[in-house]
Amino acid sequence: MTYNKVRRSGRLTKSVPILLIGSDTEGRVFSEQAHTVVLSLHGAGIVSRHKLLAEQEMVLRSLASNREAEIRVVGEIASTGDQHTYGVAFLDESIDFWGEQFPPPPSLEERPLELLLECSSCGEPASVINGDFEFDVCAIHGGLVRYCGACGFATVWKRPEPGAASRVATKKAAPKPLKMEKEEAPSAYAAETLDFAHDWGSAARVESVAETVVQRAEAISPPAQGVELSAPARVARSTAIAVEERRNRVRAKVNYFACVRSDAFGDDVVNCIDMSRGGLGFRTKNAYVISTEVRIAVPFSPESPNAPTIFVPARVVNIMELPERKMFRCGVMFLPER
Repeated sequence: MTYNKVRRSGRLTKSVPILLIGSDTEGRVFSEQAHTVVLSLHGAGIVSRHKLLAEQEMVLRSLASNREAEIRVVGEIASTGDQHTYGVAFLDESIDFWGEQFPPPPSLEERPLELLLECSSCGEPASVINGDFEFDVCAIHGGLVRYCGACGFATVWKRPEPGAASRVATKKAAPKPLKMEKEEAPSAYAAETLDFAHDWGSAARVESVAETVVQRAEAISPPAQGVELSAPARVARSTAIAVEERRNRVRAKVNYFACVRSDAFGDDVVNCIDMSRGGLGFRTKNAYVISTEVRIAVPFSPESPNAPTIFVPARVVNIMELPERKMFRCGVMFLPER
């Protein structure tokens, strides 16, 4: 995107009735009738009774036009009693959601086109183009919360001091593509995963799951010409790709239950700890196998197990033991319905 193609406009003070659908900082899902206080071509200032997290994603519906859009919380602008004002941005920057005639944009001296930021944790630089509410949040709080790809989680970002040298001395090397020679022996981790898979399911089922994963992974990143990977090597390769895909999505902290349905463990009620548009992480007492396909209902109420629920397909892409809790942290990626 070049600067010449960036859409710019002023902002319009207007109260529009809206419906917010999402979850609060405690992970409780809500649907709230709220209203805007200011409109922007790229988002809005909204008032809500709920505490929200910066970077979390929600659905906003205009009750005036009945249109819906996915939004991202930029940060809190003001708070009075139980009323919180947030700046939110549309995930789709190209939409004309409000259908309003906006005033001309402010001058570049008043509001620069580019906002330079720096991660306060690792010093990673970033720039936000035409960030309507990012400027406001930075001016009010001295910084804002956003996801840092280098740190792997949300951190506080601030504007760098004028003339200060970058804290990042050298550019981080790009991750090297995973190379596999023909009939290369699988890593100990991949072999252990396959052995574990054979413990709970038949070899035919394991091969079927592996083949499904490999077909999708090879569509993303085909192997080198003339190289035919063994089944264990293909499972290890596809798992690495899946994990990288998951890491590229912004995660929001949550705290609610889900029900994970699998052939191995039946209906497993788990505690979700983070969630993104592409998947979620949860704690469980069961050791799931990477690449296993499951079905998930989220959120789920253990108090009403017979209530109507919708299960969606997902795939296990990460598993880590938590010895101090005698549990496992599991990450899954949502799959399209077949």
